[in-house]
Formats: sequence, C-alpha cells, structure tokens
Amino acid sequence: MGIAAYTGVRECILIAGAGLYDGGYGRVWYVDAKVGADGNSGKRRDRPLLTMSKAFTKVDSGDTIVFRGKVREELTTPAGVFDVTVIGAANRPRHADDHSESSTPGRGSSSATWAPPASPTTATSLCIVQQQGWSFRNILFDCPVDAAALQLNRDAAADDSERDSGHTSVYGCRFASGKIGIQNAGGAGFCHIAGNVFHLLTESGGAGIKCTSTSVAVPLTWLVEYNHFHNNASHILSSMSYSTIAHNIFGRFTATLSVDLYDQPSAGQGEYNVITQNHLSGTYGATAYPAGSNNEWGGNLNSLSGGVTAADPT
Repeated sequence: MGIAAYTGVRECILIAGAGLYDGGYGRVWYVDAKVGADGNSGKRRDRPLLTMSKAFTKVDSGDTIVFRGKVREELTTPAGVFDVTVIGAANRPRHADDHSESSTPGRGSSSATWAPPASPTTATSLCIVQQQGWSFRNILFDCPVDAAALQLNRDAAADDSERDSGHTSVYGCRFASGKIGIQNAGGAGFCHIAGNVFHLLTESGGAGIKCTSTSVAVPLTWLVEYNHFHNNASHILSSMSYSTIAHNIFGRFTATLSVDLYDQPSAGQGEYNVITQNHLSGTYGATAYPAGSNNEWGGNLNSLSGGVTAADPT
C-alpha cells in the first residue's frame, strides 16, 4: 500500500480475503478511529484521519476509504459524490479490539467496527447513503437498537438535486445486535448484497433487509446471494421486482416471517422475482415464506418439507 501518489504507479490496497483492490481513478483515504487525527492528511497509512465524518468531507467520486478501529458516528454520505468504496481493514468483520496505550503505545486498533455513538440520536441510522454506486466491505455494523445500520434513500428530485442510492453493494459485512441491517427507503434499485451475515436483529418485519417505502419506485433487480441470516426476529421484507435471491442460508428465526417479498401487483408493489437454491429453515409454507404472485420459488432446500422444493410455498 502507499506505493506512490500520482507518479505513474497506481496505489493499490491488499485486503486479506478480498484480494487486490485498485481504487481506479480515485484517491485512497485512511481512517484510524483510535490513533488517527483529523488534522492529518489522511492520504497515508501513517497519517490517518480520526473520524469517518472528516473522511466524508474529503472524499470525491471514485475514492476509497480504508478504516480500522471502532467508528462511532451517525453520518450521511456527501451529496453529489458517487462510487465510493468503504473498506474495513481486517481479516474478518468483528469487534475492534484495543490494547492499552501502556502496553502498546500508539498502537492496538484491530478490525473495523461501525457502531452508534455513546449517546445515539433516536431512530437514526449509522450511515444514510444518498448517491449511486457506494460500496461497503468487510465491516462489522453494530446496528442501532431503533434504526438501520445502512439506510438507502431515493427521492423524486431531478438532475443534480436527485438523491438515489441505487447500485449500492455490500460485501462480506456483518450486521448484528440491533433493529435492521439494511433499510431501503424510497425504492433504490440494482443493489448487490453478497457474502454478509445478518444475526440477532430484532425488527419483527424485515430485520435483515427491509423496504420501508416505495414512494419513488419499487426496488428493481436486486441480487441477494451467499448471505447467512440467523436468529433474527425476521429476515427479509421487501417489495422487490425482477430480483434474485439465491444461495443464501435462512436459519433460525424467532418470529413467523423469514422471506416476504409482499408482491401485490394491484397495490403497485413487487413481482417477478426468482428465489432459488437457498436453504430455507423451518416449515416451508406461506406463514414463514409468503409467496405472493408471479414469483418463482423452485429449487430451494427445505429439510422439513422433504428436500428440494419445486413449488411456491402454500
């Protein structure tokens, strides 16, 4: 890392388990929530910023933010800034561990956690995404007790005033011990949610992924794959259309709802989704897996129902 700065050699980032990431046209910013300082440049690992909020004032379209330690902030991504990647610098998304300054002066931050402030604002998400193409990778989100970790917004404004968080991607993160993992407000589309863990979330409808509004549009063409949903009050509640939910594990849930795409075309909500090659725990039926209409549920595994499913749950 830190090979060069615009000297003909691109700066690249090697993240364990994620391979080599090249920031493309953008710059790389570093945040260390323990030993950084917002008076630093943030452009080098040895001169990191302290807060994610400071990084958000510097970041531009196409940039990358690499952080470690425990960020405890409630933020909104900057308006007019697209395609930013936020990466947790750790082997796995887990709680950031610190050693005391006396034992390891100036050192000790490990892993990457994003958690609520000590005195959180009521019903406020950790990060509200405003523009397209943002990506979050390898982060433990310690979710708020009364809001979502990530909130994807979409409004009906035009041109430069538009706020639309479509095309968001979330890879290899963990959402734990709060209300909602990912909330879609307004109908952001074309999102990719892959390789994440959602567990111990408490929302009774859509604790892992929840669509709370289709005020602008029904969320189109989501791809939700290779995620683990375990021990949540519920897993997915969304009005998706033309989306694919595949290769996920839907484990133990503590209420009746596991996957509900509540696709009621007459009410202007989603339809024509494909739900296939998932492991669906519990009873395969309309209570836990409401099928709606115009969805395809074939080829899932449900042990209590005798193996591979061939029809919509009823």
